[in-house]
Amino acid sequence: MFGIESESFRSLADLIAGPSSRLYPAYLLATLAICAVIHRRRKISGPFLSWLVPRAIYLHASHIVDIKVFLLGRVLAGLGLLNMVVFTAVVAAAIAERFAVGGGLAPFPTLGVAVLLMAVSDFATYWVHRVHHENRIIWPFHSLHHSAEVMTPITVYRKHPVYDLISSFVRGLLIGVLQGTLLALFQQTPSMATIAGVNACYVLFNFAGSNLRHSHVWLSFGPALEHVFISPAQHQIHHSLAPRHHNKNYGEILAIWDWMFGTLYIPREMEVIEYGLGDREGRRLRQRHDSLRAAMLVPLKDSWRQIRKRLGRPAPAPAPAPVAEPEAPGAPAAAIRLSDQA
Repeated sequence: MFGIESESFRSLADLIAGPSSRLYPAYLLATLAICAVIHRRRKISGPFLSWLVPRAIYLHASHIVDIKVFLLGRVLAGLGLLNMVVFTAVVAAAIAERFAVGGGLAPFPTLGVAVLLMAVSDFATYWVHRVHHENRIIWPFHSLHHSAEVMTPITVYRKHPVYDLISSFVRGLLIGVLQGTLLALFQQTPSMATIAGVNACYVLFNFAGSNLRHSHVWLSFGPALEHVFISPAQHQIHHSLAPRHHNKNYGEILAIWDWMFGTLYIPREMEVIEYGLGDREGRRLRQRHDSLRAAMLVPLKDSWRQIRKRLGRPAPAPAPAPVAEPEAPGAPAAAIRLSDQA
């Protein structure tokens, strides 16, 4: 009994801060080291910790909602509800059986397979992300993430379960097709070395400051690298209010998809970024995801309203539209997304 409980505790701990989580201690230490260098090189006044973990951000109501959504997401992940591994395997087996080449071709290099798997996963992430912005029915599920008024490393987990399910399905489908194709052509399943290679890509990504993507700390890789890799600064721009930033930088690891499809934005200097949800002019909308209950239910209601509209059915009379109001000095502003307004 004690052993089972201990194993369950370890599994929960791995989900919250294991090697696959950005909150893994080694990644947090790397982030701390990067921030120490930034603080020193920019000659930022004031104590390091006060700059790194400002009370105004970490005690903000938006961050409290982040924590609640994060914990719910970890519970659902622990129950296996967001797992794409089984689905990927089923797709791969079906493709391999249907299109198998007799005898198989020469084996594909392990490193090549690892890079392909990472690229396909990142390509799927780009399109899942972009479609969530451009489709009014599924935008509400992603709007929860963009409703964050301040950003911390926990904000990356501020996602509705429906968004995670769609993302897992699409990524599982594309990765399964690639794995099945490799198996069919080369009679080759991804080895432990391949899996380690894919994981190594994400480990490097996390060590390179992934936790700063959702934070107030600006870290740019420079114009040359930002044509290939998405920097923390580029992802902060993706959350930005400024019209010039709207619907830019959808990529997770690679910037090449944004570059290829015309959604890349590369900053030339440090920019002031303000976060939240707003109208097309960037004016703040009322915060509607202000509790765990609202974070789960508001997207469902908004999506259902869009479905009814598509079907030509009259929707229930909506509540009065939120009106943009002037913010108090120093208050966090909002970010606009393409699908905010009908």
